Amino acid sequence: MIQSARSCSRRGFLTAISANGAVLIGTAAGCSGSKKKKARNGARPKGPKTMGNLLVDGYIDDLKKGPATKQIAAAQELGNMGANAKQALPALESLVKGGDAKVREAAQQAIKAIRK
Repeated sequence: MIQSARSCSRRGFLTAISANGAVLIGTAAGCSGSKKKKARNGARPKGPKTMGNLLVDGYIDDLKKGPATKQIAAAQELGNMGANAKQALPALESLVKGGDAKVREAAQQAIKAIRK
């Protein structure tokens, strides 16, 4: 969960501090005043990944490859993100089926929070 974030809309620069105190620095693509292209078939055009998507991707990697402590922390952070972390549901569901009891509990809580 990101506790605070600052950005400069002209340069697309973003600084965020996560709940565990990690400082995340990156650049956001585009300017806040830019016009977005519409896809011809009505679907949303694919663009660069946002900071939220990058965080979710990192947490999914931790769920798949990390030790139990990292899996629990990742599940808790994904649960804090709520519906924005829907793409992590398959990885969380796989943790519910096996493994450590604490990891299973954290995954179940995260799934519940994401599906709300």
